[in-house]
Amino acid sequence: TYKDSPGNALRCTFEGTLKDLLVFSKPKGVKKIYYQQLSIPVFEFENKRTFKCFWVGPKMKEEKELTLYPNKNASVAELLEEAKKVVELSPDGSGKLRLVEINSNKINLGPKEDALLETLVGAQNTTKMYRIEEIPKDELEIAEDESLIPVAHFYKDIFSTFGIPFLIKVKHGEPFSDVKERIAKKLGIQDKEFEKFKFAIISLGRAQFINEENEGYSINLQDFRPHYGQGGATSKPWLGLEHVNKAPKRSRFNYLEKAIKIYN
Repeated sequence: TYKDSPGNALRCTFEGTLKDLLVFSKPKGVKKIYYQQLSIPVFEFENKRTFKCFWVGPKMKEEKELTLYPNKNASVAELLEEAKKVVELSPDGSGKLRLVEINSNKINLGPKEDALLETLVGAQNTTKMYRIEEIPKDELEIAEDESLIPVAHFYKDIFSTFGIPFLIKVKHGEPFSDVKERIAKKLGIQDKEFEKFKFAIISLGRAQFINEENEGYSINLQDFRPHYGQGGATSKPWLGLEHVNKAPKRSRFNYLEKAIKIYN
């Protein structure tokens, strides 16, 4: 069987002919040679690792695809240094980046900076993806009575998450109204639109909606502690924002570019 998709890349030292390349192509039909324009010289690329991820700005409006080329034995810290060369940091931001995990439009803290990238490569072949973002100044230090909690968007069904998830710092015992204000500011949402949002703590596949008017909910960090199941599996609660998805549908990756035809 023949797959109409790119195969393994040729080394820059390849000395064969075009005919050699087409030996394993489909006998009939248009022959295709795929190419990629790199941001670094090819001879450097062969000593590097290709790492695809996303970058998102502080307003959480749009994700940008990144292709980074760290050394093959690089750590997460070195990957973040590579990212600094190609992303635009906030003028008044912290200047410090972090790597987070994205899975089904939900978010979790990523691996520590001393983790080697080779341990993450397998995860890139699953539904899990990685995103790089600048750490907000108020999240550089987390006290014992504080925590970074994951926040995600959904509508009606908690398994139908959408949009750009994010982390937000909360303090044990603080009024939930304060957390809502920070979320609205982070997302840049007008009050009239934000009034349509409902909030729920999602834990073990169930949504517990927060009713501030009747209960005056204050943050309890225990509500966001991981649950440990059989076999060591963990389920981490997250804060859900329920509202209509008004964002246009689009593909995360866009590999389709106009081809170049070679006639003989």
